Amino acid sequence: MTTNPRLLFPDLPPELRNEIYNYLSVLDNSSSPTNTSLPFQPKTYECKHTTVQICPVQIGPNGLLALRKYGFQEAFEYQSWLLKNKSELKIAVTFKGRVNTFVQADWDKKMEMHLRKLAKQYPWMKKVAKYDIHILWRATDGPLKSRKNRRTSGQIPKDMAETLTGLMEEHIKQTRGEVNVRLCLGHALAVENIMSSTKLGLSNFLCTPSSGHEVRRMVKEVWKGPPLIIKRSVPGVPLAGLREVGGVLQIEKGLVKWVSGGEEILVMKKTMVQGNALEMTIGEVQQENGLGVDYVLQELVEECLGRQ
Repeated sequence: MTTNPRLLFPDLPPELRNEIYNYLSVLDNSSSPTNTSLPFQPKTYECKHTTVQICPVQIGPNGLLALRKYGFQEAFEYQSWLLKNKSELKIAVTFKGRVNTFVQADWDKKMEMHLRKLAKQYPWMKKVAKYDIHILWRATDGPLKSRKNRRTSGQIPKDMAETLTGLMEEHIKQTRGEVNVRLCLGHALAVENIMSSTKLGLSNFLCTPSSGHEVRRMVKEVWKGPPLIIKRSVPGVPLAGLREVGGVLQIEKGLVKWVSGGEEILVMKKTMVQGNALEMTIGEVQQENGLGVDYVLQELVEECLGRQ
């Protein structure tokens, strides 16, 4: 015996119902990203050099989605519409290995295998048009080049982002594709980069995407963590561990947000449309309270511009 679906809008055709779903999402565009209504649990992949977190989110009201348990057809339609039109993939990558021994091709192969499995289980992931990727750079060997000097550190996050967005279908890339990639550097690494003759190669990270990886709109950002301020501890009580920079995902009661290790500072932001550079924003290198130029930040800006 089959049960007829319950309808909220029995007289509205599908086209008008889709307009309602779109209006709901635009109206609630300021709400926090959640994953409570998505048929996908966050995934974490541990590799020798990296930890990768993948979490899909949707931005929109959950009230209509809650009606699924009562069998309302519009609730299921709205979920399907969200997956295709308003879902987003948040991906956090922590690079914790050595640049000198990291092999990009091996990492790409492993991640592509994981992504194919996800796409087979959740076909709607190929329709996701928006990616928000944060890469936390904690290489243990500093601003070194890879073996035989084939690539700089900055090329690695660039190539990682291109691999991680490989699921996106070609027509989605060209019409709706939107990718934001943020590279997060700790202050200590930024200082070490100044002292080293081998630079991070930030201009390589900020360059235009490789052929075949262009999307409608891409934003690349470089951020630096705040300096560590070590205060004197009480005798016999150790100092608490301090994190220099954020870049990992926190999921609590369905709400998804980026963890911040302090007030990160923008170094440079570059916007590209269809693979062509459109706009560039440079962070403020003057310190507050008249303390003059932040030379660490200035050096990073120069490197982003390819002048180092």
